[in-house]
Formats: sequence, C-alpha cells, structure tokens
Amino acid sequence: MSMETAIRFENIEVIKGEIILFEDLNISFPKGKSTVIMGPSGCGKSTMLKLAAGILLPDRGNVLIEGKPLLKFSEKELMEFRKHNGFVFQDAALWANKSIFQNLALPLEFHFRHLHSNEVRRRVEKMLATIGFRDDPNLRPAQLSAGECKMASFARALITDPSVIFMDSPLISIDSEVIDRIIRLIQDIKKEGKTILISTHDPRLTSLVADELVVLKKGAVLESGEFDNVVRSTDKEVITVLTDVLSKASTFDGDILELLDTDREKDS
Repeated sequence: MSMETAIRFENIEVIKGEIILFEDLNISFPKGKSTVIMGPSGCGKSTMLKLAAGILLPDRGNVLIEGKPLLKFSEKELMEFRKHNGFVFQDAALWANKSIFQNLALPLEFHFRHLHSNEVRRRVEKMLATIGFRDDPNLRPAQLSAGECKMASFARALITDPSVIFMDSPLISIDSEVIDRIIRLIQDIKKEGKTILISTHDPRLTSLVADELVVLKKGAVLESGEFDNVVRSTDKEVITVLTDVLSKASTFDGDILELLDTDREKDS
C-alpha cells in the first residue's frame, strides 16, 4: 500500500548568485512519517527544509502540499498552512527582545486571536512543562544557555499543535544532557503520528527516529526511501557520503556504520 504524500518537490531549481543549489529536484515526503535528511555540510539540507516549509521559494518548479502547489495557495490557505507547521531552527532563532513566555505566546496570539489571555498563558505554561523547560520563562534568550534556548525553540514550534514539524540540525551546539532530552521529545512527537522532517548528522537520532532517509550531496539526492533500505544501499557514493558524515558526528552510535561496513564486506 502506497504512503500518502505530505509534501512533494517537482522539478525544483534554486539558484544563489551564480551557484545552482538544486536543479530539477524531485522528491516526496510521506505523511505521518519521520524523514531524516543527511549529507555533508553545504549540500543543501537546510535549504531543502526551508523549501518544504515555505520559508524559501524555488526559482523554478513547484512545492506541492498534499497535492496543491504552494504558490497557488490563497492568503487564507497560506495562513492555515503556517498555522499547522512548526520549525525548529538550527540557531533557535528566538526573538531576542522578548521573553521566552512572549516567544511562545506570539504564535498563539497570531493564529488563535480569539483566545483569552488566560488561555494563552495556560497553553504556554503547559507546553513549557511538557518539554521540561527548566528556567524562568520571563527571561530573554540571551540570559539562557544554548540548550535551554533550543528547548524553548521546540516549545515555540509545537505550541500551535502543528501536524508537520521541521527540525534543522536540532542537536548541534548543546550538551549531552540536553541532547538526551531533545531525543526523548522527538520520539514523543513521532508517536503522535506527525509528519517530521529533520536535517542532522547525528547517527543516534537518525537510528532512533528515522522512518525514511534522504542522502544528499551537492544539491542532488543520491538515494531516498525507507531507512533500512537506504543504510543497506550498495551504491558506493551513498556509502561514502554516509560513512564520511557519520564518522565525523560528535555524538556517535555505531549501528548505522556497522550496517554500512557489513554491506561493504559483502561487496568486497
């Protein structure tokens, strides 16, 4: 039985200056599944996420959301799309001049304007408790550690109860204790059946949450599909990229590399 598609790229081209980042890119992201995007630095992982989220627009081609081109969305449809999306940015990207409480309240106040201030407060406090936020929510981002800023970024992304969540390198620049908290949080989100797209170098996170795996190199998809199939790929270029990326990861779990090594031994 074929999986329902949440987001599809059709003949996408992205040009930055004189550099073609993507050319004739076609790929689908299944609904209700966790897709992990892997590849070397600069290969286009973050750009792919931002295209899928509608943060960036392609120079050519279409991003289809459940079959409809994003560029043809009405203003109302676009608002609904953004309301049901959450994005965790690599650098957290919290509003620096606002408290953590205000950072979380703003999406609710924007998308749910009928909510009373008491209900906004209740939802913010509930979300902060759910993610295990440990600091004073009246503090501003500059007063928090990188780890707590990342946790707050997750809280803001989840506050509207989105059906699709994008995570750009969610485990970088944070300590191991926060990494463990974030992995548990992502696993909980996954259990809810949400559509998740993650760019990461982290093999532990990938092995724990990936249903689908996309391998990128220089703006091209080398291989994509079910996680177990991709990590057992016999394609030499896919093996090389995964081995190189995962061997440089700061958090190491040998499971994926062991699979790659096993396949390499079979081919030798």
